[in-house]
Amino acid sequence: MARTVLGIVAAQIVLYLWGFLVWGLGPYREAIWKKPTDDDAAQQSLLTYFPTEGTYFVPSAQEDGEKMEKLYKDGPLVMVHVLSIRGKPVADMSVMINGFFWNLLVIVLIAIWMKRYAHAFPTYGERFGFVAFAGVIAAVLIDGGGVAWWRMDIPWKIYQGLYDVSVWVIAGAILAACIKPSSSVPRTSETPASPPI
Repeated sequence: MARTVLGIVAAQIVLYLWGFLVWGLGPYREAIWKKPTDDDAAQQSLLTYFPTEGTYFVPSAQEDGEKMEKLYKDGPLVMVHVLSIRGKPVADMSVMINGFFWNLLVIVLIAIWMKRYAHAFPTYGERFGFVAFAGVIAAVLIDGGGVAWWRMDIPWKIYQGLYDVSVWVIAGAILAACIKPSSSVPRTSETPASPPI
């Protein structure tokens, strides 16, 4: 148990620092995010047409079929995420605090998962590969799905997807060194080499 807790703490520290590099110093704001032609006018327009926080799709799915068909053909098609109506500081500490505990939750879940199936993956490489490949699958489903289903910007989703995979890779690399199969549960020919489907 002590080694598991150590692994969780170490992974949390490394991932928090990694997240600061990726999201605090990363190039996505200049290289991937697009800039409106007029920030002031865009904000005022958003307040007029998107009055509450939440996710909007334009044209709205609540339009009748004929009008929706015309609006779709005319374009543009837009998904808008209104994060805060009243605004927040650029350096919003609540985001850092929420992110800290969200990372911790993810790491704890990965640790529980790895501990549950450690007997099936006796070597470091097998445990690490188990988690890293799961991260690739998750990114393909979630970030790739954003492109396939919601037409999200490909460079932006690739950036997010690479980060998502890196979280699993870093957590897997650290946890695999700390979580090992119990000596009382050796892998035998009857012990599955992979989790049951």
